[in-house]
Amino acid sequence: MQPWVYIVLVGVAAILYALLLPARVKEGKAEQQSLKETEAALELYMADIERENEELVQLVSSIKQQSQTNHNVMQGQISELQSQLTELQQSSLLLEARVTDEEKSLRELAVSVEKGSYGKVAAIEDPSDGTEKSSIQPEMKAKPISSIKLRYPRLFELHEQGKSIDSIAKTAGLQRGEVQLILQLAKQEESV
Repeated sequence: MQPWVYIVLVGVAAILYALLLPARVKEGKAEQQSLKETEAALELYMADIERENEELVQLVSSIKQQSQTNHNVMQGQISELQSQLTELQQSSLLLEARVTDEEKSLRELAVSVEKGSYGKVAAIEDPSDGTEKSSIQPEMKAKPISSIKLRYPRLFELHEQGKSIDSIAKTAGLQRGEVQLILQLAKQEESV
C-alpha cells in the first residue's frame, strides 16, 4: 500500500473519531443527567418517608397518651366501685344486724304474749296526778301490732297507697333492698 492510503485511512479514522466523540460526551452527559434526576427523586422519596415516619411516631405517641388517660380513668372508676362495694357490704352487715335484732325482739314479744294470762294485774299511771292505779286487765287474744310497722309508719303508708319499692325507698331515704327486707319482715310478723 502506498503511503497516501495510510494517510487517508488515518484521516478517515480521525474524522470518525471526531464525529463519535461528541456522541459519547452526549451519552455521558445524558447518563449524568439521568443519575442526577434519579438522585433527586430518591432524595424526595426519602424526605417523604422521613415525614411519614415522623407523623407515625406522633400518632403512636398520641395513641399511647390516650391509652394511658383511659387507663387512669378506668382505675379511678374501679377504685370508686370498690369503695361503693365496701359501703354496700357494710350496710348489708348493718341490715343483717338490724334483722337479727328485730327477730330477737319479735321472739321476745311472742314469748311475752304466750306467757301472759287472764286477770293479770297491770299498773296504770294516771297522768293527772302521777300516781299509779292497779287494775285488772283481761288478756285479749288480739293480733299483736307489728313492731316493724310502728318503726316505719311512713314506709307502710306509702306501701298501702300502692307506691313502688323504688319510690318508697326514695321518699323514705332508704335503700331499695332495705325497703324490701322491711316489707318481708312485716309479712312474716303478720303470718305469726
